[in-house]
Amino acid sequence: MKALFRPAVVSLVLALLLSAPFAMSQSTVAQDEGPILIGAPVNLTDWMAAYDVPPLEGAKLAVKQINANGGVLGRELQIIELDGKTDPATVGNVARELISQGAEIILAPCDFDYGAPASQAAQEAGLVGISFCASSPLFGSATLGDKQFTLSMWNQTMSAAAAQFGIQEQGWTTAATIIDQATEYTQSLGDYFVETWSHLGGEVVSEDTYQQGDMTASAQAQRILGLDEQPDVIFVSSNMPDYAAIIADLRSAGIESAIMGGDAMDTEEFYEALGADLGNNIFISTHSFIGAEAGPEMEQFIADFEAEYGRPPGVSFAAMGWDVIHVLAAAIEAAGTTEGAALAAAMVNTEFPGLSGNLTWSDAESGHIPQKEAFILEIVDGAPTFVMRLKPEWQPET
Repeated sequence: MKALFRPAVVSLVLALLLSAPFAMSQSTVAQDEGPILIGAPVNLTDWMAAYDVPPLEGAKLAVKQINANGGVLGRELQIIELDGKTDPATVGNVARELISQGAEIILAPCDFDYGAPASQAAQEAGLVGISFCASSPLFGSATLGDKQFTLSMWNQTMSAAAAQFGIQEQGWTTAATIIDQATEYTQSLGDYFVETWSHLGGEVVSEDTYQQGDMTASAQAQRILGLDEQPDVIFVSSNMPDYAAIIADLRSAGIESAIMGGDAMDTEEFYEALGADLGNNIFISTHSFIGAEAGPEMEQFIADFEAEYGRPPGVSFAAMGWDVIHVLAAAIEAAGTTEGAALAAAMVNTEFPGLSGNLTWSDAESGHIPQKEAFILEIVDGAPTFVMRLKPEWQPET
């Protein structure tokens, strides 16, 4: 695997690789009766809630619908959740608590740094773990174990789709980057964008950094303004609420270049923070689109979600939760069990259709690489609009 280990995650990765022999859990072997318990040690509070709560809502809707149609293997599904509080140690602890309560599968948070501890706990117990939407290439079997998956495309796909869209569809030739150094996700997303942009013949005229929590990018804006020529696009990689603060500072400085980023932009908080004034000429490479352009299945999901929650789903992360449950249900039916090894085997080299596009995982030996396409959105007057689906023709190696 390419050297992706950042200082912030080295200790975590070593802990995963050097952990004690896997402990058997009473939930490792599926029970013949009673509900299939799906543990969700996700972040319900602090900044990660923007990424974990929407897919949890989508997952709960899918569970309700599947149970109404007879469940899986004649058993109902049941999600049991505990708050990871946007703290990796807490995420790992509550994952183990859910396993002790009988969870047979673990749903991990939408980030490597904050989701890996949940998958580590699942692997130790011999259970399948799957993240709703963690996109770091470290979130796979090579780092976390042979029963661990993510429903998301990896950052190579997300970044390569963004770069290819910019060069081939928009005709941009120059790019600047501002990359948050706080997480593996933000760093590798930026690295892969630069690599793909250069591979496709584009020029990266400036590479700048940012630190989550600073909530100001005025210095970065001034450095971009000082370039001989303004870049066609600025690729920004961060998380909310910092994303909105960075863009506000870029626009306040008078920078008119297009802005592009990854799925962490695709939150209701982001759109609300920008509003109609700042929310233009911004493009996102993300998981899906909540609208008719994504197909009739999405239209039905929107109607069902609104009937359940009294409001439409705000962002594509909600669809990821719905997809996770349907993927698991299909794999459990195919395996005839929730036992970890058998279930993991049923999940690889099988195409699963979903609201976020078709998905195929490679086998454990090659990393459980998720093969998916990206959705490109454009923000117009503060709201996301559909542009296209894009599976990049080339992407960096893992």
